[in-house]
Amino acid sequence: MIVALTGEDGDSAVADLAEDLAMLRVAAGKRVLLVSPNPRPYDAQLFDDLVIDASLRSQDTALARASVILALLRPEALERDGCAELLARLKVMQSVNPAARVLVTVAHGRRPLTAHQAGCVLVFVAQLPHARLADTLVLEDGHDTYHSRHSELELQAYKEDRKLCAPEVRHLYREIFPQRADLHTGALFPRACPL
Repeated sequence: MIVALTGEDGDSAVADLAEDLAMLRVAAGKRVLLVSPNPRPYDAQLFDDLVIDASLRSQDTALARASVILALLRPEALERDGCAELLARLKVMQSVNPAARVLVTVAHGRRPLTAHQAGCVLVFVAQLPHARLADTLVLEDGHDTYHSRHSELELQAYKEDRKLCAPEVRHLYREIFPQRADLHTGALFPRACPL
């Protein structure tokens, strides 16, 4: 499975989130390649999943091949220009790669989104056919860790699992890599996703 993360051109938060998601995928027992914006040649067939930092415009080919495209928004950029350049890129990628699932998330500081910012987020998502708002992530000032306002809604088992990342990033991981229950045993296992 190819997961491509993008945002404003060169946003370092995209790289951090890509790294967290790749670590969680490795912890799930998958062979994962974390691809930087300026990668060296690699053989995708050697890996179960590729997690690609496609924050630079030069990585649009990664978006065109992705199974899942995750767009990370910043409220300030949304208010400034509606993330018009990112929106245009994503629309082009949807026309080139209509089978890709497009998820949108928002990274903001400790202060909650204002009503205007929340409206900007919803307008952004509404302009992308079949896109879905995944969650809002709080990038803690000076800590480089993500959190969400929805932590209390996490299942207790997920709250107790404190491996690698914040519960909110694990929640986002489960949205990107959905699991389904085995009808006979009730056990959860990842849905098979070809490269």
